[in-house]
Amino acid sequence: MQSFLPMIAALPDLLPGTLSVVVAVVVSFVVITGIASYYRFQHIVLQSEDTQPEDMDISASNILRIQLARFLAGCSRRGTSFSLALIREDDPAVEVRIGSTFIEAIKGAARHDDITCIFDGQTAALLAEFEPEDSEAILTRITRAVARDCPEISVKSLRVGISSYPGHGLSGKELIESAGKGLEQTNELQPIFIPEIIDHEEEDENTKEDAPADEEVSSEEDAKSGIDAEQHSSGWMSRRKSAMLDELTGVLKPSSISAYMQRMMSDLRHKKAKASLFCIGVNNMEQIARFHGEEVADDILAEISKILQENVRSDDLIGRHEKYAFLILAQVSLKDAEIIGKRVSTIIQQREIITRTKRLKTTVTLGVAAYPEHGRNLHALYKAGQKVLDHSRANDIRAYAVYDPEIHDSMPAKPMKSIKSIQA
Repeated sequence: MQSFLPMIAALPDLLPGTLSVVVAVVVSFVVITGIASYYRFQHIVLQSEDTQPEDMDISASNILRIQLARFLAGCSRRGTSFSLALIREDDPAVEVRIGSTFIEAIKGAARHDDITCIFDGQTAALLAEFEPEDSEAILTRITRAVARDCPEISVKSLRVGISSYPGHGLSGKELIESAGKGLEQTNELQPIFIPEIIDHEEEDENTKEDAPADEEVSSEEDAKSGIDAEQHSSGWMSRRKSAMLDELTGVLKPSSISAYMQRMMSDLRHKKAKASLFCIGVNNMEQIARFHGEEVADDILAEISKILQENVRSDDLIGRHEKYAFLILAQVSLKDAEIIGKRVSTIIQQREIITRTKRLKTTVTLGVAAYPEHGRNLHALYKAGQKVLDHSRANDIRAYAVYDPEIHDSMPAKPMKSIKSIQA
């Protein structure tokens, strides 16, 4: 803000007479208003968890929007997910205010960095960085803690609707609407509800296919409205895709791997289908980056991602993991996984990768773990596959290998933070 002051002071020298005075006054007013708004925003953020909204002369909905804006900005910058939970107490006699036992119990059960604020007279809002597949377990724990710490509250009277960024939306308004819809779906048998994350891009494609071929817009206004809606939809899908996919490799970002692979794993278990997880480390990348530069290393990583995508089916999931590693969850048996692992390892070993300045070769080390042979959930498969990868790297094995507990359990487990254990 202070950088504007010399500019304002210099205006009289840049503009003649009365005009310079008018412009200086206007610019000063804008800058002062901006400064006041900034400090007002900071004051609201600092006081919102300890002060009732009306005591700050602001509505509860505006406080929630401010906190959502902070989470959206931070998580978008870091490439992480977060969830919004609306926690409602059905008994109107229970006071839902800042400082009430209900709000304090939620704060006590949540983590230090989570944000608790008021949604309405019967509902609290909780903002927390956790994945959608973990939400039901986390909110179950929180509601039980609230009922335990508040004698006037029964866990049966608590209802929770949840939405998740980016799956349910990329704006605060979308997330509030999704969490509200989740809250409407709750009942005594299902007190916690998270709406299904719909692939809007696929839905739009289906809608286009179902539309009559001879359907026409009847007026210029309708035509313009249709174009605007299509551009808005396209822009929304582009932002959503950008939030999920790694820009360099075109596969899932590390922050998106858990949500999508957990969902696919649950679906495969429900179908009693086979599944295999590939943990793939790209070798020599530190040396390549050091001797040839980061741009060359990026070119190689992008080309290897392309090879991986070409050698698995379109409905298998590929995600970037760590800086120079990938994960693939494929609907294949252990026998087929071995064939894929051998093929991918051989192709990459033989491929001369053309970068912007070099022609280089590299190799991959690949660990395979299969469901149900090596684990009943994604967490178990990841630990097994990662042990294979770590063992092969430690012994300079540059090929694929299948998890064998007698060989690979000597390696310490390295569980991925975003892949939590979900029991079969």
